[in-house]
Amino acid sequence: MNKLIATVEGIEETDMVTYIHVNSGESTMHLIRSQKPTWLKVGDKVYCNFQEGSVCVSKDCPGKVSIENTLPVTLQNVRKNNSLCELTLKSKDFGEIISLITTTAYDKLELQEGCSATMLLRGTDIKIEPMPSLEKASNF
Repeated sequence: MNKLIATVEGIEETDMVTYIHVNSGESTMHLIRSQKPTWLKVGDKVYCNFQEGSVCVSKDCPGKVSIENTLPVTLQNVRKNNSLCELTLKSKDFGEIISLITTTAYDKLELQEGCSATMLLRGTDIKIEPMPSLEKASNF
């Protein structure tokens, strides 16, 4: 499970869904929820969690895609077997992100350690949870 720390920059409630915009450094991610969590407000520090299988990777992706969350990353490490590859990606603002892709996809993309790539992540795949304040954490 990937767990990133971010700050809530905006919340847009519509008649169908809620869009939650979070950022860390210069990078922004857009989350989509059926409704706004009651505890959430702009300015909150939050954890953004998502599964390794939800992280797509692209190399040389100049075209338009339907996924809003695209982050430049560097491929730091690869663990590979006959069917799966575990990629450790490094984002300037969000730190390390793990992705699981098939070995076939890895080979087709011609990925290699140290190369630049783009991480793609659907907003519906990102779970959000409150980050406990230091005061609360010190009371445990």
